[in-house]
Amino acid sequence: MKTLTFISLMTTSVACLGSCTNPAASDAQQPWIVDRFDDIKVIRYEVPRFERLPLEQKELIYYLAEAAKCGRDILFDQNCAANLPIRRTLETLYLNYKGDRTSDEWKALEKYLKKVWFANGIHHHYSNDKFRPEFSESFFREAAASVGMDRFPADFDFLCKVIFDPAIYPTRLNQAAGADMLWTSASNYYSNVRQHEAEQFYAAMAAADAGDPCPVSYGLNSQLVKEEKTGRLYERTWKVGGMYSPAIERIVYWLEKARDVAAEPQKQTLAALIDYYRTGDLKQFDRYNILWLQDTVSNVDFVNGFIETYGDPLGYKASWEANVNFVDSAACRRTRIISENAQW
Repeated sequence: MKTLTFISLMTTSVACLGSCTNPAASDAQQPWIVDRFDDIKVIRYEVPRFERLPLEQKELIYYLAEAAKCGRDILFDQNCAANLPIRRTLETLYLNYKGDRTSDEWKALEKYLKKVWFANGIHHHYSNDKFRPEFSESFFREAAASVGMDRFPADFDFLCKVIFDPAIYPTRLNQAAGADMLWTSASNYYSNVRQHEAEQFYAAMAAADAGDPCPVSYGLNSQLVKEEKTGRLYERTWKVGGMYSPAIERIVYWLEKARDVAAEPQKQTLAALIDYYRTGDLKQFDRYNILWLQDTVSNVDFVNGFIETYGDPLGYKASWEANVNFVDSAACRRTRIISENAQW
């Protein structure tokens, strides 16, 4: 029985909140409660016994953590096509605004940015509903103009519509009965594709491989796109040289450094993951997962890749995620003793 200590989570962008610490948190809560806003509490965790790890394991953890950070923008883009330009617009405004930062409107904008950071986009991480800004559009436009419109994207007006019009991208994930789940969801796993078209596309792919005793997870690591003029459907695969290539290249860079300091069997597992990122071959992904699952001896563990499919209304496409952890030997020993002596 193992107890794992987590040191890096990419499901949230907590690191970005360091510059927005909430002064309202009491002294008794510091330094553990970093910030609070809406239904969010940002907590800083201690990582016990990290200093006792061998140098090679510390180095491995560092490289895996760097690989985890490099995929942040992938998840933002997967959650909604407008997420990255909106986040960058808000960050530019936050860093450069010279006006009154004590006003209610500014504080509301700051809270909205924190929510975008935490949820990896403009929709709530659980409810999937789009955030309602508590600052006015007129304030937002005036603040941007004071910074200089040349600093913002050319489609600034459209981004304003996305932020302030509740009818645009109202929900990240819609699975209501009778609805076209792709057309009514803001998630960016499909482009210009209707639900029935996607279902037919992947049904045909599965039928073509009906004789395969180990079929892959069709569509797991790609965006399905429909050409406007021809109506042709095709996949944009997430890999080196494909979609998200710049980010994936950086992930591979750090994974290669991790592989070089890892011991077997983890060295082989990391090599398989790198091969998968380079080729986009889902057979390689299955090979990596089997190696990862068979590794029961490595002290450092990690998740990195396109894993969970709950962000796709149809359950085909996987969101990118990463975390790093290591075995807490003292906690494992306590857990084992309690387990052996506990009464039913």
